[in-house]
Amino acid sequence: MDRESTGGTPTRLPRPSAPAGPAGDLPRGAAGPLGPSAVTVLQRAAGNAATTRAVAAGPGRRPPGADLTVQRAENDDAGGGASGGTAEAKSIAEGEVKSVGPGGTITYPSVTSCLAITVYLRDGGKVGGHASLFKASGGMYSDQILPEIKAQVGKSRVERIDVSGAISSWNPAYLKTAIENSNPAPEQKNDPDGIRNVVSSALGRQAKKVSVQETPDGTLTR
Repeated sequence: MDRESTGGTPTRLPRPSAPAGPAGDLPRGAAGPLGPSAVTVLQRAAGNAATTRAVAAGPGRRPPGADLTVQRAENDDAGGGASGGTAEAKSIAEGEVKSVGPGGTITYPSVTSCLAITVYLRDGGKVGGHASLFKASGGMYSDQILPEIKAQVGKSRVERIDVSGAISSWNPAYLKTAIENSNPAPEQKNDPDGIRNVVSSALGRQAKKVSVQETPDGTLTR
């Protein structure tokens, strides 16, 4: 993965889903007022800069507002989940884990620097977790997502597991120890196999059941 260094700590370039124009900062064809795709690029750049500053600062010395820089770009249209029951639809914001019954739908709002982890059950239900690089207000740390997913899956039979989102923004270690609690925090790297292994181990499933894919910025529905 290509990286550029800021203060000795690597930060990733915008993902391929937001192609850069000649200047390298806005999508091709962008002109006049910033459109949604251009805003996404700027949000991502701000989020990466915040990650770099926070990792460089070390635990307990995160620059004020670093978490907000990342999370506000992703939480603009986050909503609460639907009531329980079958065939329901639930929205899972950063730091949340929820489940739906057979035929239900899970929505992960504005996935830009996050991971959406969805467990598909044999009975048609799903359990989903929205892992964020930094702890969102009221949400769980990134290293609490997989244990909570496992608890909600319980003894249910698992068909497959899908991990989607900003794979290249993450280090598999962030799923085991949150950035805020790491000393030092591992650098970001594109390691889909590492993420697959961590997820399969934490959930007690075979690695072949876990698919890992980088997806374009936006809302994911599963």
